[in-house]
Parts: sequence; C-alpha cells; structure tokens
Amino acid sequence: MFDIWSFMIQTLTVSGAAVLILGVKALFKDKLPPKWQFGVWSVLGILMLFPTGLGGRYSLFRWQFLVELLKLWVGEYSVTRVWFPVPVIYKLPETVADWMFVGYVCGVLVSGLRYVVSYVKLRIVLHMGREISAERRERFREFAGKYEVELCRVIEVPGLSGAFVCGVLRPVLVLPEGEDPDDKIILHELFHLKHKDVLWNVIICIFRCLHWCNPLIVYCANRAINDMESRCDQYVLEQLEGEERREYGRILLSMANDRFARTSGSTCINNGGKNIGKRIEAIARFKKYPKGMGLVSVCVLILLAFPLVMGVRPVVASDFRDSVRLSFASARSTPCTTYGGAFDAYAKSILAQNGYYRAMCASEQLQKELFQEMQKKEGAAWYLPFWKCGLIVPPDVQKGYAVFNLTQEGENAYEGMLAVMLAYPPGPPEEQNGDEEKLWLAVQNVRVEKDYDRWVALPLEEFRYVETKNYSFAWGCKELPGIVYTGEVGGFRIENVFQRVHVMEHPATIQGKAALTFDSCYETTPKPSGEFTEVTEMQYVNCTYLGDEEQKETITRIGVSLAPVYEGEAPPEVLRMPYGADMAGSSNSGEQWGSRDVKPGWGPTVELSGGGTVVPADMAEELPMYYVTELYLNGEKVAEVDLTLQKGDRE
Repeated sequence: MFDIWSFMIQTLTVSGAAVLILGVKALFKDKLPPKWQFGVWSVLGILMLFPTGLGGRYSLFRWQFLVELLKLWVGEYSVTRVWFPVPVIYKLPETVADWMFVGYVCGVLVSGLRYVVSYVKLRIVLHMGREISAERRERFREFAGKYEVELCRVIEVPGLSGAFVCGVLRPVLVLPEGEDPDDKIILHELFHLKHKDVLWNVIICIFRCLHWCNPLIVYCANRAINDMESRCDQYVLEQLEGEERREYGRILLSMANDRFARTSGSTCINNGGKNIGKRIEAIARFKKYPKGMGLVSVCVLILLAFPLVMGVRPVVASDFRDSVRLSFASARSTPCTTYGGAFDAYAKSILAQNGYYRAMCASEQLQKELFQEMQKKEGAAWYLPFWKCGLIVPPDVQKGYAVFNLTQEGENAYEGMLAVMLAYPPGPPEEQNGDEEKLWLAVQNVRVEKDYDRWVALPLEEFRYVETKNYSFAWGCKELPGIVYTGEVGGFRIENVFQRVHVMEHPATIQGKAALTFDSCYETTPKPSGEFTEVTEMQYVNCTYLGDEEQKETITRIGVSLAPVYEGEAPPEVLRMPYGADMAGSSNSGEQWGSRDVKPGWGPTVELSGGGTVVPADMAEELPMYYVTELYLNGEKVAEVDLTLQKGDRE
C-alpha cells in the first residue's frame, strides 16, 4: 500500500469479508465445533495477506469503485493499485491524502511499538524466573504424555497470577512461583502449545496493527482470540468427565475479575471477565460433536473461502446516465487484465464512441482529459457518453472490428493494425453521391502494453482511410498491408503477402422484442479480460516480371508452388505442382499452389494464388521462418527460391 487510497480498498475488502464471516458464524454458532469457529478466521487472514484486486479480481464487491468515485470528487486521477498488504512510504507527502497516509502509517508503527514494548517487559519479568524442580518436571512430562501433547521448558516466576505459554521459536510454559495450578489449566496451556497458538496470536496482533483505524477488524481480531480460547476449552472438556467439567467451569469463573494479562507472543487462559462469562455459557452447552462434523466443517469452510479468496472479475456495468462520476469510476475500476481485452475495449470504445470504454484501457495521462470531456456533456438533455475518437464519420457498428498482423513487441507489449468499417465514405457529402459500391475502412496502428497490473491501449497514429471491395474483413483485406515474404529468381520477384486477422467473438444473436424473430447484433460491450479466440491466416502470391520484353513474350503460363518452413523444421522434399490454367489451391498447413495463363502484353504483376485458414489463437503465435518456393513457366519447373521476410517485418 503506497497511499491512503490503496489502504481504503484493502480495508474495505476485508471489512466486507468480515461481515460475511460474522454472519456465517452466527448462523452456525451451535452447529459447528469451536475449532471451526476459530479456523474460519483463516479466510479473513488470507484476504489480508494478498493485495486487493490481484489479477483483476475482487472479493464480493468491486470495492475500487467506491474509492475511485471518492478520488474523482477530490480531483485525483491516478489509478489506485494495491501492491503490498503492508504500508510503504516512498515519497515525501505533498497533498492532504499523502499526509493522511503518513498519519495512518504512524498509527501502525505506534500500535506495533506498543506490542513490542509489552513483550519486552514480559521477557524482562521472565528473566527473573527459574527452572522447576526435576520431580515436578517429571510429573508434568507424565501428565503431557497421558494426553499425547508435548512439553516445553517450564519455569516459575514470582508475582504472576496465572499460567501461560510465551515465545514462538523457543516456547516456555510459565507458572506462578509458589503455586501449583490445577492440571486442567496446565492442560489448556499445553493445547495452546500443541496448536502453535502463540504464533497465531502474533499474526492476529499484526493484522490488528495494520487495520488499527478500522473498528470492525479490531473487533474481529478480539473475536478470533476468544475463539482460540474456546477451541482449547473444547479440547480440554473432551478429555474430562461430568464433575471435572463443572470444576473446569468454576476455575474459569474464579478468574472472571482478574486482569487480562496476555500480550503479543503469549497465551493465557484468562481473556477477560466478559469473555470468560461467554466461555462458561459454552461449557454449560458442551457436547461432543460426531466425527462426521469434521467433514461438514471443512465443506462449509471451502464454500465460504472459495468466493472470498478467489474473488470475481468485475462486470462492465451499464453507464450511469445521470452521473459522469459514477460512470467514470465504474470504468476506471474495471481494468483490462489481458492484452486482448485492451484491444477489445479500445475497439469497442471506437465502435460505440464511448468515453467510458476508453477509460478502461486508457493510460493515467489520458484519464483526466477523458473525465473533463465527459463532464462537459453532463446535464444536457441529449447527454450520451460520446467520445471524439478521431473518426471523420461514424463506424458501421454491425461490422465489428478486426486486428491485422498482431505481433508481440517485447515481453509486455503487442502491436497491431485496428480496422473498422465506416458507415459511409469519408469526405464532403457532395462527393459521396450515395454510392453504395464504395466501402471504406478506418485503420490505425495501435500498441497495447502492460502498465503494472493493467493493459492500456496507445494509438500510434491518426486514423487512415482505405477504400476496399470487401464487405467483410474477416478473411483479410488486400488493400491493407501484410507481412511480406519475398525472393527473386528466373527474372521474377515472387511475393507472398501474409495477413493475420485476430477475432475475439462473433456477432451475438438476440431475439427481437416486437416479434418472435432473431436478429444479428454485434455486441459492443467490452470484454476487459477477453482473449482472442480465432485467427484467420490469409495469404496471396504475386509474381512481378523483372526481365526484358523479348523474353516476356515467350511466357504463356506462370505457376508457383510454396510451403512454409517453421523454426526447427526441415523443408518439405516435394511440393505440390501447380496444374491447369487459372487454377489455385491451398491447404490448412499453409501450402499454396497456383497457375495462370497470360496473354501478350500481360503484367508486369500477376496474382497467382490466395487462400486462408482459421486456427485457434493459441496456435498462431509463430510466423514461418521462410517459404520454400518453386517457379513454373509454361508448365515446366524452372527454378527454386526461398522467400524470406522483408527487413523490418519481423525482429
């Protein structure tokens, strides 16, 4: 935790879990054994150990939403993150929020110092103690063996009012000098020793220090200590019979008015008069739970722990039409946790021209600008989350988007060309003339990179507009650049243009409201944790003649055959020979072949083949190293060449 905002998210998260745990404990108060009542606090402890929002998941509720809303009210636009469950001051305070965080850290230090001083004082007192006699220690050893518990070092110290265990690494059982505590008290402390309760006490004290200003967490810490004592009471009572159990209750009752002597790093049977009263009531209701309740307890604990610890990913909420702050806080607290999710959020923000979607994948530098742009429209009768994304004309939402030639740039960055279809041609209206044959794409090179724990989208250029003949770019687009493999042989330059089109989802089918019909509607809600599901690999081959005109006139048919070679693979021994006139084909493995008759005056460039295949996205990470290619002229093989990537197409 680096600031007061990250502490607020952390403490709100554990508070929500604490309320749920308290409710479940009340529901199973007399139905599950005390060991479960204490063990269930481990779920809250796990939440305190892990930063809130880790992996884009939240426990029960998107707590960051409340914090982001408050930050917008005070004019803070940085994204709140929880890196560590403990506070760290890394800069000098500048704002009121910074000074509040300094005050919180001081409170943590003061609370911790108080426990340390208390423990040091206790250790000083223990130095005045001495080892018990050999006879007495032997009696304690036999007593511990009877109940199958281990015995640690035992000392007696003057001036103490009760027995307790102290120390984590080298525990010691401390007895009042000149007194012989009841065996049941010793047994209680030995059960503390067996279950490492001194360590649990230290951990609980640390959590209490970290959340010293949260009364709910302080209350839960005290409840956990009490449940730990009740658990040991249960262990002791299970070893006793009728009258002995009543005697154990009378011993606790005699301590009801004693001062609570426990400090961090120790255990004590006396945890205060009020708490002892509750423990005596539990003793009166004592019962031995059947063995099957252990399995039931574990199942209940797992069912409670799973949603709390694993958390849930935030769902993209609908816009709060009446409040820019609510909408913006909702968007900022729904980060993109995958690079595909960042591409999707950015593309959807363009399709819907929605500023809140853009905020989900925007860098911190852009957050303030986006918020101010949205605020200017608040209160208007026509208010919409309209965002000036840079397009001259609106996009055709139903055509969706595609990402061309996506490549990884380093460990945490990807670049690709985003393409969206326009609703009508760009330019002045008088030049459009309602020409339905003109189709235009808006394209933009975009980089997404990991910004600590979230992915952000960074456009690398302004939109460019490209005329196309394709009504859909699902199978590539020849008007857009591709990854080019090229080579020269036999007076020809052969180019294999390779395109990859990444797609996240298909249009959603929804039922019409007016009739029982189904219409296709593209879903414009972002998927911040989405992954690209399919990749269309499209390629086409061009041959450009480089020789003299006299030789050109002797060529009546041109053919090629090529196959990809990946890193670590051997090139194929035989390629498929192109056959027939104006014939082309391809295979799912990337092989291509094609042949075309040419007439006098042809060229100089001839398109020979084209094709594509759809592969799962996780199988489309590697590009071919090169293509083995054969050139055919007039039906005869004349040369072989390897087509390699043009410089700059691949690192």
